[in-house]
Amino acid sequence: MRGVEDYEGWRKAAEAAAERVGAEAWRADPSSSVYDAELLREHTEELTRAREARKPEALIPLLQEALYRHLGELADPRLYAMTPLGTKHVVEAFYAEALACIAYLADPDETGLNPVFTLAGFRRAAHIFGRSALMLSGGATLGFFHLGVVKALFEHDLLPDVLSGASMGALVACGTGVRTDAELTALFANPKAIRTDAMKRLPRARARSERAIYDPDRLEEVVAHNCGDYTFREAHARSGRTVSISVSPTRERQKPRVLCHYTTPDVLMNSAAIASAAIPGAFPGVTLRQRLPSGESVPYMGTETWIDGSLKGDLPMRRLSRLHNVNHFIVSQVNPHVAPVRRVTGRRGVMPFVSKAVVSSFRTQVAHQLRLARSYTRNTPLYGTIDVAHSLAEQPYGGDINIHPRLRPIALLRTFSNISHAELLKHIHEGERATWPLLARVRDQTCVSRALDAAIRRLSSADTQ
Repeated sequence: MRGVEDYEGWRKAAEAAAERVGAEAWRADPSSSVYDAELLREHTEELTRAREARKPEALIPLLQEALYRHLGELADPRLYAMTPLGTKHVVEAFYAEALACIAYLADPDETGLNPVFTLAGFRRAAHIFGRSALMLSGGATLGFFHLGVVKALFEHDLLPDVLSGASMGALVACGTGVRTDAELTALFANPKAIRTDAMKRLPRARARSERAIYDPDRLEEVVAHNCGDYTFREAHARSGRTVSISVSPTRERQKPRVLCHYTTPDVLMNSAAIASAAIPGAFPGVTLRQRLPSGESVPYMGTETWIDGSLKGDLPMRRLSRLHNVNHFIVSQVNPHVAPVRRVTGRRGVMPFVSKAVVSSFRTQVAHQLRLARSYTRNTPLYGTIDVAHSLAEQPYGGDINIHPRLRPIALLRTFSNISHAELLKHIHEGERATWPLLARVRDQTCVSRALDAAIRRLSSADTQ
């Protein structure tokens, strides 16, 4: 399965592997320690009866109860451990019936319910249910792996509308969020259009004066080529995607920010991405820029400079939850100090469990010691460094579904180097292959929120006609 070149080849290999281990018999057996099979089947049958009897008033509370009671336990990764192609048939039947009920309720001609009432009910349900986000970590050039993750999700109609990025992840989120579906299709058909030469060493004198190794002008040039020139508001309007970019402050009393079309609608998205990618020592801090109504580009919060977003908010889950009602996180994690560990500890078995326990204990101790050191070094030159180290040790690095690259020493050695287009294609392909085994989980765990959003768009469109 690792050596295949496309999804169809991978799927055939996965089907052969599933047949060898008897996965189909496991999928057909409804019993499980994860959920109550009999209750799940009863709820599925109740939903079917109410829908087929065309009783929307009875169906609505039944659907709400069924989703509330079952979706949490049906997200358990153990339900996809036997084969990555899918889970128990009784679970898939429940999802299918839930989607059929949503489609029925979203058609006022079928239900006879008032369209305005129906739209209001779906908006309320979507707010209560929440939504999914794709979060892209930092990781310098390793972050080109994110492009493969985005490509795999996009080609299977599973790419969330909410994207978050920090550092290199911000550059990928920006390039994705400014493009329409047609433009994304064209980009993935010809990824050689992507520039990968953002790292140009500064002359020694300028490097000393700016306290940086690489030329920020080259980075800005490459980002402009890859991401265009749009504000957060303009990008959201043209693509329908919500992009959030993390930036970290250079001033002690300033807080890290998550920039998006809600918080900073007129800020230029590429300036936010450049700031988020400004690794201290590699690039100088960045002043954000905004576009005025006249079209002129001017500094935004001109007295502040911002640096690498992954230092303070690699995966800003709390802020995304507040801003965009996100409660389900798909994480593409490539940070070299995180991904190798999480790839090992995320497996099943005794040794991964022991490794996870050791890593968790070690991380807790390190975070505690750094917290103490931070309190003792306040108002000293060491405070800034220790504060960043504490943030790196304490912040979360995983979500509900985690996608990691394979451990490739050559790629790790070239983390801070420009890569060739042949290497770019390898990163993209690796991102795709890492995502394929998780597509069934993503599909199932996001199908209800996607169906609710689709219903709202359809009803809203009908309401405006």
